[in-house]
Amino acid sequence: MAPFTAWLPVRPNQDFDLIIKIVGPSAAGLLKDWTNIAQSLVRQGLSIMIEKSRMAGELSEFSLNTRIASQPFHSMGHGCDILVLLSDNVPDWPRLGLQPGSVILMDSTANRLEPENLPSGAIVYAAPCQTLAQRNEEGPVGTALAAVGALLHLLGSSADALLRWTTSVSAPRSLAAGADFARRTIEKRDAYSLPAVDLDGSRGVLLDAEQAVRLGYAVSACECRTICDSDLIASPIEWTTQHLRLAESLVSVLESDRHPGVQAFRGPQGKVMALLRGNDGAIASCLNGFTAPKIFVAADLLDVVRLVMAGHHLVRAGESDGFGILIEESLASRRQSIEPFVLGRLIRELNHSGPDRDKRSPSVASATIVERDGDPEADVGFVAWGAAQGVVRDAVALCRSLGLNVAGLYLKQIVPFHHEEIESFAKTVGRVVVVESGQTQGYWDRLRGSFSFVYTTLTPQQDQPLTPMDIFLREGLGAV
Repeated sequence: MAPFTAWLPVRPNQDFDLIIKIVGPSAAGLLKDWTNIAQSLVRQGLSIMIEKSRMAGELSEFSLNTRIASQPFHSMGHGCDILVLLSDNVPDWPRLGLQPGSVILMDSTANRLEPENLPSGAIVYAAPCQTLAQRNEEGPVGTALAAVGALLHLLGSSADALLRWTTSVSAPRSLAAGADFARRTIEKRDAYSLPAVDLDGSRGVLLDAEQAVRLGYAVSACECRTICDSDLIASPIEWTTQHLRLAESLVSVLESDRHPGVQAFRGPQGKVMALLRGNDGAIASCLNGFTAPKIFVAADLLDVVRLVMAGHHLVRAGESDGFGILIEESLASRRQSIEPFVLGRLIRELNHSGPDRDKRSPSVASATIVERDGDPEADVGFVAWGAAQGVVRDAVALCRSLGLNVAGLYLKQIVPFHHEEIESFAKTVGRVVVVESGQTQGYWDRLRGSFSFVYTTLTPQQDQPLTPMDIFLREGLGAV
């Protein structure tokens, strides 16, 4: 099985954790349909994260990566339990993270992998996905959905669930054909299986980065107050749809030739800005002219909602006349499940601030403080900003479960910066490791000269995302 996932076999009260990668040209058109299927799994109480990317290398294949778990998590994790291969190119197996016992479901129409080309111990299934799609005249997306149909059958999805999904996708006949082929032809030889019943009934919602931004603006302006969080718990999807519709009249989206690819979201007064795919240089130009701006970096999509809400509070309280939230590229390409009770808690904290706008609510405090987890005094202390926080949180939890003495410090605010918190943290750990989400050490390069302690810096390898395995092994922790 892939490292750090606990896929199974599924038994009552056992945690479930599965990483699926769908790789190939036809996977590029699958995002909307796969998101619809994932949302139905979220309604069962599962936590889900989806990221789209291009695999490194000369072929630059499209990859749709999904992590599905019974417990909340903070990053895409590491490795691959199930690879759906829709390409005739032989992948770079080590980069995919396949281990003995991992599953490969390949399109046998285009792919003729020889046994010697497969990773050791992998379990291989084949389905003629392209042929099935051609028979149904549903094109490249049909090829991808035929593979998804076979995958869902192998994961134990019920006939009723497959029927519901068939009515909601863009190539329904191919999805049904893939599931039917797997049912009639493939003999299942692995233990991977989706939970068959609701795990906790939390019925969350799956958001992308733009929806998270708009939701933050809508909640900040919402007038329903005390009934808002109860409506959210009762009907999370309907509640989300209603508030996203409200955001349409509140939020404007700006683009600039000076910062290509960056989208700036601005509310009615223009004092709270959120930048999708932005950097601190871009947001500094957006906040030019404000006398006391504050700039934050979002850790995940729930944090995006929280920070937009916090920004409105700080502006109303007179603590800032300009508030900016950076949303890095890795978050811009992500979809993430949000648990209603967590979002409801943010709304209740907002409501508790009452009519006194000068009083900072708990939601503001939780957004602006520096967070720490792990051991009070640790051998190794990790410091992270932005999207790197999720990887560090998962790595700290993993290391502590193995008896290692580690801690994490998570910073959100970069302007003005919390120097004193890092200095205090450094005094409680044996050594400090600064973790950046990209190879360019953007946040740390501006700040490192002002610190008194010695540290090392960890960044991703070329063209690869940072994973908990990087932290566990590259810092020597796995050798303990």
